[in-house]
Amino acid sequence: HDSAYTLWSTWMTPFLTDVVMIPAAVLGALLAFGRVFDGVNDIMMGSFADRTKSKWGRFRPWILRAGPLFCLCMALSFLIPSPNMVIRIVYACIMYVLVDVVFTAVDIPFWSLPSAMTKNVKERGDIIGTTQTTSGAISGIVGIAMPLALAAFGGETNASAYFKVAAIVAVFAAIMYLISFKTVKEHVVPENSEKFSLKLGIKSVVTNKPLLIVQIANAVGLLAMIMRGNFNYYYCVYNLGSLEIMSLLSLIGTVTGIVGSLTFIALAKKLDKKKVIFIFAACYIASCLVHYVSGWENMMVIYICSAICSISVGGFQVAVMAMMADTIEYGEWRTGQRNEGMITSTRCFVTKL
Repeated sequence: HDSAYTLWSTWMTPFLTDVVMIPAAVLGALLAFGRVFDGVNDIMMGSFADRTKSKWGRFRPWILRAGPLFCLCMALSFLIPSPNMVIRIVYACIMYVLVDVVFTAVDIPFWSLPSAMTKNVKERGDIIGTTQTTSGAISGIVGIAMPLALAAFGGETNASAYFKVAAIVAVFAAIMYLISFKTVKEHVVPENSEKFSLKLGIKSVVTNKPLLIVQIANAVGLLAMIMRGNFNYYYCVYNLGSLEIMSLLSLIGTVTGIVGSLTFIALAKKLDKKKVIFIFAACYIASCLVHYVSGWENMMVIYICSAICSISVGGFQVAVMAMMADTIEYGEWRTGQRNEGMITSTRCFVTKL
């Protein structure tokens, strides 16, 4: 899941600016529109997932159908259809929105699955922690391999190099989706007589104070993490002077991100999750400040700060996911309706926001 999305979200922007040569103003407008549109789409998708009824459950059908479709669209988005700039811009806009839509169609059901697999809070936390750890690892591997793969296929300015790598990752991700669909089971099933109510679904979100607090913390953390991650390509190329350094930073991030996820699992057994999330946030802030004031001459300082940041990010993300899942029963208690999809969609909405 994250192998395909990490490749697209990290590399689509430099692909459009440095290879397709789309004007920055057009790209900025596209990014803004895509995020606003997809934020609304997240909430809609959450309600669709919650009201889905099939022999496979509520969420697994989306893994089966939307997952491979997302992989296909992701790979096709790295094509240049014409030398004409107008056609390039139109194609880029259509594919950008399309990828966002189909990704949402699989992302919300995917992250709703842990709450449908078990009601046991400890089991669910372990599932989320393990999954997030694996997601961080595969995202890091993509980050390490992508610059090297681009160099092997013709360089970061070669359009076909992007498509070849994207196609390889798309095939891998599609296979993983099918394995997930086949092996994961939904054990928490609402009563057959229970008819989904969109009004109750919205109420389970807007009256869920614990969920609101978690998502405020999530929004603040994501603002720092996403900006830092999205500019990593430009930072390595223009400030540090080498795209290959991005592979090394990704390697550091992969290893330390896993450490951060495992650290959360260990700390959560001794401290409450709220204290743990503050610890990770404080460490992230401190390491970013040191990195900023040190400039970019001392690579050892950059590596150490990047490692601490990645540990903090790894732990912070697992904490948010685990705390958010713990609010599902609260929403069910307030409304009488279980809404894994609607509540999970708030994470996606905040991410796009």
